[in-house]
Amino acid sequence: MQDGRHLAELLAYHRQYRADYLEWAAARGYPEQAALHNYRRALVGWYEASMDPTHPYRGEVLYYVTALAATYFGAPPPQDTVPLGDNPLDHLPRTVQLDAGSQQLLTRLQALPEADRELLLLADYHRLDPPALLRALDGEDEDPDVLTDPLEDTRARAGLDGPAAELLWPSVITVAGRQDLLATLQSAAPATPQTSSDSPVRTNETSDVSLTRRAPAFNWPSAGIVLAGALFGVLLYLAYTTFGGATTGSLYTKYFEPYPNIFTVREPATEDERDLQRILYYYDRGEYRTAYDELLPTAAAYPAAPLYLGVTALALNDPARAREWLAELPDQSPHRPAAQWYDALAQLGQGGAAGAKHTLQAIAAAPDHPYRRQAQQLLSDL
Repeated sequence: MQDGRHLAELLAYHRQYRADYLEWAAARGYPEQAALHNYRRALVGWYEASMDPTHPYRGEVLYYVTALAATYFGAPPPQDTVPLGDNPLDHLPRTVQLDAGSQQLLTRLQALPEADRELLLLADYHRLDPPALLRALDGEDEDPDVLTDPLEDTRARAGLDGPAAELLWPSVITVAGRQDLLATLQSAAPATPQTSSDSPVRTNETSDVSLTRRAPAFNWPSAGIVLAGALFGVLLYLAYTTFGGATTGSLYTKYFEPYPNIFTVREPATEDERDLQRILYYYDRGEYRTAYDELLPTAAAYPAAPLYLGVTALALNDPARAREWLAELPDQSPHRPAAQWYDALAQLGQGGAAGAKHTLQAIAAAPDHPYRRQAQQLLSDL
C-alpha cells in the first residue's frame, strides 16, 4: 500500500521532465506526438514499478522513462552500467491481456457511477492505505474501518461476486487504472520546467544527448487547468496533503532533528563518498525535496544512503516512507542505532504510540546507545 506520495510524484514528474524528455526524443528523430504518447506510457510504467511491493524501482525517473520509451519505439536496450536493481528493464510493466470474461468485468466497472469507479481505482489499482484513502475521499476524521462495507458493496456491484471474478480482477483493474492515468496525463497542460540559478546540475554522460538532471520543483498545476479523468482532483489533493509544509504537531516533530552530515567530522575517503558529500549539500541547506531526489539513485551505492533518505522523508513529513528506508539498514550497520531512533519518531508520526514506546524502551535500556538520553526524555513525554 502507499500513502499517496507516488500519485503526487507522478504529476510532478510529468511536468518536470517533459522538456528534457522531448529533447532526448528529438535528438533521435522520434515524432513529437508519438514521443509524448510513449512518455505518458513510460511514466505510468515508472509509477507501477515504484509501487512494486517486492522489488520497487529506486533509480532515476528520467532514466527509466527514456529507457522504457526507447523500447516502445523498438530501439535496442540501453547499455549503460547502472547500480544493481536500478536497471529499468528489470522493472518493465506487466503485460496484460484480457479474455472475454475480463472484458465483461471491465465493461461492468466502466459502467459504474463515477464515485464508485474512483473508489475502486484508489483502493485496488493505486493501493492507497486506509488513511490516505479517507483523505482522498474527504473523510480524514473517520475510522478507517468505515471503508470496509462500502468497498465490499462497490466491488460486488462491479461484478466481484465469486472466486472466478476475483482471479480476473487484478488484470481488469490494472487496465482500468492505466487507461485513467493516461487520460489524466494526456489532458495535463504542459509546463516548462524551471531550475534554480544557484543549484548545481549533473549531466548524464552515458547518453549521446546531454540531459540536464533537474531536481523536481513540485510546482503544482493551477486551479484553471482542466484535466480529463475523475482522479485529477484526488491527485491534486494528495499532492497538497503529502507535500504540504505543515507538520502534524505531534511529538515526533518536537524531537526531530536531522541526522548530522558525517562529512562535517571527517573528509570523504573515496570518490563515491565525495559524490555523497556533494549530494548532502542540499540536505545541509534544508532543501529536503531536492536532497531526496538526489539521494534516490544512491540508495544501493552508499551504506549511509538509506538513513539519509529516511531522515529526509521524515523532514518532508512522510513517516511511512521514512520507515521503509530505515528498515533497509541491516542490524550490523554502524548506522543502525540512529535508524532505531528515527524509526521510533516515524512510528509516532504515524500515530503508533505503542510501537514507538517499545522501540524507545529498547533504546533507553541500552547503556551505549547514542540516543539513550533522547529516548528517555521522549518516554517521559508519552
